[in-house]
Amino acid sequence: MTIPSKKTIEEDLHTIHPQSTKHTSTKFTLDSRNNNANPTSYLKTPSTTTNASTSQEGKTFTFQSKLATKTSTPVEEKSAISRIDSSISSKPIPYYMASLEKYLKNPYAGDEYFSKIFREHFTQSFQALNFCKYLKPVDPKELAKKKVYLPKHEAYKGKILNEYFFISIDKKTIIFDLDETLIHCNESASMPCDVVLPIKFPHGDIIEAGINIRPYAIECLEELSKYFEIIVFTASHSCYANVVLDYLDPQNKYIHHRLFRENCVTTEEGLYIKDLRIFANRNLKDMVIVDNAVYSFGYQLDNGIPIVPFYYNKSDTELKTLTPYLKNLYSVRDVREVNTRSFKLHTFLECDTQEEVIKKMFN
Repeated sequence: MTIPSKKTIEEDLHTIHPQSTKHTSTKFTLDSRNNNANPTSYLKTPSTTTNASTSQEGKTFTFQSKLATKTSTPVEEKSAISRIDSSISSKPIPYYMASLEKYLKNPYAGDEYFSKIFREHFTQSFQALNFCKYLKPVDPKELAKKKVYLPKHEAYKGKILNEYFFISIDKKTIIFDLDETLIHCNESASMPCDVVLPIKFPHGDIIEAGINIRPYAIECLEELSKYFEIIVFTASHSCYANVVLDYLDPQNKYIHHRLFRENCVTTEEGLYIKDLRIFANRNLKDMVIVDNAVYSFGYQLDNGIPIVPFYYNKSDTELKTLTPYLKNLYSVRDVREVNTRSFKLHTFLECDTQEEVIKKMFN
């Protein structure tokens, strides 16, 4: 199969998806780079999340007596849970917010590249979340069509053995975005990259995509998969994303489920929304989503974890510092409470200017 010309690719991609994945009719900037010339730019699309978060709250902890003759009392159960919770560090994890504060208050502190990345990400987040104030609720019928029932295997349950009880804790779910979160797809395969992967489109054409893998991506997935259920939810087409994910996790050891563009909800403005309510048999208090585009979780800010975009810089350590933050969520009652305290994203919705956000967020 011959590789089609760049012009032919772009024409074909326009047929598959007429909107650019980085540029939509929305007023805010979706990315700090111009991807119009990128033959694979359609693979990454804007993503958001939908309406008010409603879920059926289920019990997280179940107790089974270690000794057949011993029965647990409410006091003993409460004490056992307290010991589990106390094992998690109560100290703030220096992920994202520490660097954001440093670079916002002093743009010349530290590395120039990361200073620019963090400041741009702050501006984009401000614009995006102000846009999200006016997103319309998703049609319930449309949302119902998107519902997915993902199997949750016994292997996804964490077990803690204390002196008296065998405590089973359902593993929480971490959802990762793909492009600019775990990897970056270059504008051309001729650019320096970590790996060149063949992407076959539904109509049969093949292009070569140069992929940069974010530092610590594989190590992060490997470590977190020991404690959590891992899902990758991308607004890209499956024909592209599956190839990349097969490279990252060839034996399917770390990533338990994959969701793609067809699982997203589309807004009138052409944004592809990652609505966590599509997970019919998961609980919102046990789910987080990590995405460089904060509008991806615009309707469910408390479930969202921001991350600055990755392009090529091998000095990036965001996934390394993110890992302990996520592990800290292992036994918390509600991940949303921790996220709200940690990232203060609602501040963006309460303020009219970026200066006001900075003052309220860090003073």
